[in-house]
Amino acid sequence: MDDNNNNDAAAVEGNRTFVETNIERIKSENPKERLFSITFDNFEELPSAKNQMALSSTFSCFGNQWRIKLNPGGSRASLTGMVAVFLERCSEGRELAIQHSFKFIGDVERMIRLDESVFAVSDSWGWHDVLPRSEIIDDGFLENGALTLYVGIQLDEFIPKNPASSIMLKLFNDENSADVVFEICEQQKSDSESDRKRAKTSTEKLYHAHRFILQHYSAELSAICATSDGMTPIIITDVKPEVFRHLLYYVYGGEISDEDFAVHEKDFINAADKYGVTNLKLEAEVWYVNNTEITIDNVIDNLLYADAMNCALLKESVMDFIVENKEEVTQRVSFQDVPGDVCKDLLVAVSRHYDEDSSGDDGEEETDIEKTFSKMRIRDLRQKLDKKGLDIDGSREALIANLKEHS
Repeated sequence: MDDNNNNDAAAVEGNRTFVETNIERIKSENPKERLFSITFDNFEELPSAKNQMALSSTFSCFGNQWRIKLNPGGSRASLTGMVAVFLERCSEGRELAIQHSFKFIGDVERMIRLDESVFAVSDSWGWHDVLPRSEIIDDGFLENGALTLYVGIQLDEFIPKNPASSIMLKLFNDENSADVVFEICEQQKSDSESDRKRAKTSTEKLYHAHRFILQHYSAELSAICATSDGMTPIIITDVKPEVFRHLLYYVYGGEISDEDFAVHEKDFINAADKYGVTNLKLEAEVWYVNNTEITIDNVIDNLLYADAMNCALLKESVMDFIVENKEEVTQRVSFQDVPGDVCKDLLVAVSRHYDEDSSGDDGEEETDIEKTFSKMRIRDLRQKLDKKGLDIDGSREALIANLKEHS
């Protein structure tokens, strides 16, 4: 814990009232931020005339002492009836570039202010018009008469990034350090019988890689590496050279551009699924879902593809379309070639659609017990699995089974 509370006795000096405050360091979702809760008891009894300030106890952060300057009736520059709040640096030393924020939590709203400032000795930075005093009193911001505000402090200094990812990316296709090589051969497609007999290849590309990296990234890539000794090329004929290059680039920490996703959408899903690069498969699936319009003409093709490739998000999107357009789908679409196990996904979509339409009708609040995995969105299932460090690929049934097993 980084904070150091000095609970000074309440005292008044001119327009300043030193208030004994409860200060706690709390966990922030941002690992670089230091977050503190600061509670002023009996807020309504604090001096409420303009430019009268209540000073909190001091707390320690990034080797400096800080405190909050609260003006319950506003500062000189505040609008009438507004509360002002400032963060003050109480330590000497060189100037500090700080990103700071204040947050007030009430019953019906959350106010967040964020700024970047350079703090010299005794500098204070903040806002003259944060919230109306009447709103703080009347809208649930007080708990047993106490006002709690949350202040976040983060160094705004230049800090170089960890170079590990860039070092890793420099190893991509590095022939000098590689210990495995892939030869990607894409056969020329032709309707001509003579061309088929010659079986010429239109492209042959060599890509160099490192067994250690591939073995720790994917079981499938690890198994492929085991089929070759030394630098004997591993022949791959079922993936386009540029797609395999992007796949390896992703494994080494690279990012795929929207332009490349647009050109190779399904190719990325297919290759990533086959070679166990799960995150690339799911990223390509998200891109495909967000950039493909499901229509009456392509709904079955997308459904069959989603089912074959275990693309749960795409299947969910197709099911939503079917439910939302049920009358037209019933009249114009044939489900003759659709596997029977797809019916369960359709029932889930119908149930979720009904629940969304009727939410709030019974006047009962949904509890955690009532919220079952079976009605959750794919994105939510995947997020829960990812937080637990579990596999996030697979059908809806597989995702739910994995969650239940580890809940």
